[in-house]
Amino acid sequence: MKKLTFIVYLFISSFQLFSQAQAEVRKENICKGAAISVVANVKPFIDNGFSKSEIIEMGKELVKDVIKDSPTKAYDLLKAKKSKSEVIEILYNDFMKLDEKVVLKFLLKPQPDDDD
Repeated sequence: MKKLTFIVYLFISSFQLFSQAQAEVRKENICKGAAISVVANVKPFIDNGFSKSEIIEMGKELVKDVIKDSPTKAYDLLKAKKSKSEVIEILYNDFMKLDEKVVLKFLLKPQPDDDD
Protein backbone atom coordinates (compact mmCIF):
# COMPACT_ATOMS: atom_id res chain seq x y z
CA MET A 1 0.00 0.00 0.00
CA LYS A 2 2.91 2.36 0.71
CA LYS A 3 4.22 1.80 -2.82
CA LEU A 4 0.85 2.62 -4.31
CA THR A 5 0.55 5.76 -2.20
CA PHE A 6 4.03 6.86 -3.28
CA ILE A 7 3.23 6.26 -6.94
CA VAL A 8 -0.05 8.17 -6.74
CA TYR A 9 1.77 11.04 -5.03
CA LEU A 10 4.45 10.96 -7.73
CA PHE A 11 1.78 11.13 -10.42
CA ILE A 12 -0.03 14.07 -8.85
CA SER A 13 3.20 15.94 -8.21
CA SER A 14 4.52 15.48 -11.73
CA PHE A 15 1.26 16.75 -13.22
CA GLN A 16 1.15 19.77 -10.89
CA LEU A 17 4.79 20.65 -11.55
CA PHE A 18 4.25 20.53 -15.27
CA SER A 19 1.10 22.62 -15.02
CA GLN A 20 2.84 25.31 -12.99
CA ALA A 21 6.01 25.34 -15.09
CA GLN A 22 4.24 26.04 -18.37
CA ALA A 23 3.22 29.69 -18.27
CA GLU A 24 2.70 29.82 -22.01
CA VAL A 25 0.14 27.33 -23.28
CA ARG A 26 1.16 26.04 -26.68
CA LYS A 27 0.51 22.79 -28.48
CA GLU A 28 4.19 21.81 -28.18
CA ASN A 29 4.19 22.40 -24.41
CA ILE A 30 1.01 20.43 -23.85
CA CYS A 31 2.18 17.50 -25.99
CA LYS A 32 5.64 17.40 -24.39
CA GLY A 33 4.19 17.64 -20.88
CA ALA A 34 1.65 14.91 -21.55
CA ALA A 35 4.34 12.62 -22.97
CA ILE A 36 6.62 13.23 -19.99
CA SER A 37 3.78 12.67 -17.56
CA VAL A 38 2.66 9.41 -19.16
CA VAL A 39 6.20 7.99 -19.11
CA ALA A 40 6.87 9.32 -15.60
CA ASN A 41 3.82 7.49 -14.37
CA VAL A 42 4.17 4.21 -16.25
CA LYS A 43 7.89 3.63 -15.55
CA PRO A 44 7.60 3.42 -11.72
CA PHE A 45 4.78 0.91 -12.04
CA ILE A 46 6.95 -1.27 -14.27
CA ASP A 47 9.88 -0.89 -11.88
CA ASN A 48 7.68 -1.97 -8.97
CA GLY A 49 6.43 -5.10 -10.72
CA PHE A 50 2.87 -4.10 -11.52
CA SER A 51 1.19 -6.08 -14.29
CA LYS A 52 0.38 -4.54 -17.64
CA SER A 53 -3.35 -4.70 -16.92
CA GLU A 54 -2.90 -2.89 -13.59
CA ILE A 55 -0.85 -0.16 -15.24
CA ILE A 56 -3.35 0.26 -18.06
CA GLU A 57 -6.22 0.49 -15.58
CA MET A 58 -4.43 3.17 -13.57
CA GLY A 59 -3.43 4.93 -16.78
CA LYS A 60 -7.10 5.47 -17.59
CA GLU A 61 -7.19 7.88 -14.67
CA LEU A 62 -4.29 9.88 -16.16
CA VAL A 63 -5.21 10.61 -19.76
CA LYS A 64 -8.20 11.82 -21.68
CA ASP A 65 -9.88 9.50 -24.16
CA VAL A 66 -8.14 11.07 -27.16
CA ILE A 67 -4.82 9.53 -26.00
CA LYS A 68 -6.23 6.58 -24.05
CA ASP A 69 -3.78 4.13 -25.66
CA SER A 70 -0.69 6.09 -24.64
CA PRO A 71 -0.09 4.30 -21.28
CA THR A 72 -0.25 0.96 -23.13
CA LYS A 73 2.12 2.20 -25.81
CA ALA A 74 4.51 3.57 -23.18
CA TYR A 75 4.41 0.25 -21.32
CA ASP A 76 5.14 -1.75 -24.48
CA LEU A 77 8.00 0.54 -25.54
CA LEU A 78 9.60 0.57 -22.10
CA LYS A 79 9.35 -3.22 -21.86
CA ALA A 80 11.00 -3.37 -25.32
CA LYS A 81 14.00 -1.64 -23.70
CA LYS A 82 13.42 1.79 -25.20
CA SER A 83 14.83 4.57 -23.02
CA LYS A 84 12.54 7.02 -21.25
CA SER A 85 13.74 9.75 -23.61
CA GLU A 86 12.93 7.66 -26.66
CA VAL A 87 9.44 6.84 -25.37
CA ILE A 88 8.78 10.49 -24.53
CA GLU A 89 9.82 11.50 -28.04
CA ILE A 90 7.60 8.82 -29.65
CA LEU A 91 4.56 9.84 -27.59
CA TYR A 92 5.28 13.53 -28.19
CA ASN A 93 5.32 12.94 -31.95
CA ASP A 94 2.05 11.00 -31.71
CA PHE A 95 0.41 13.77 -29.71
CA MET A 96 1.64 16.47 -32.11
CA LYS A 97 -0.35 14.75 -34.88
CA LEU A 98 -3.57 15.58 -33.04
CA ASP A 99 -5.64 18.58 -34.05
CA GLU A 100 -4.56 21.74 -32.20
CA LYS A 101 -8.11 22.37 -30.92
CA VAL A 102 -8.10 18.93 -29.30
CA VAL A 103 -4.66 19.46 -27.77
CA LEU A 104 -5.53 22.90 -26.39
CA LYS A 105 -8.28 21.24 -24.34
CA PHE A 106 -5.35 19.41 -22.69
CA LEU A 107 -4.50 15.74 -22.90
CA LEU A 108 -4.32 14.85 -19.22
CA LYS A 109 -7.27 14.63 -16.88
CA PRO A 110 -7.20 17.22 -14.10
CA GLN A 111 -6.59 15.77 -10.69
CA PRO A 112 -8.85 16.68 -7.75
CA ASP A 113 -7.33 18.90 -5.08
CA ASP A 114 -6.51 17.09 -1.85
CA ASP A 115 -7.37 20.23 0.14
CA ASP A 116 -11.13 19.69 -0.13
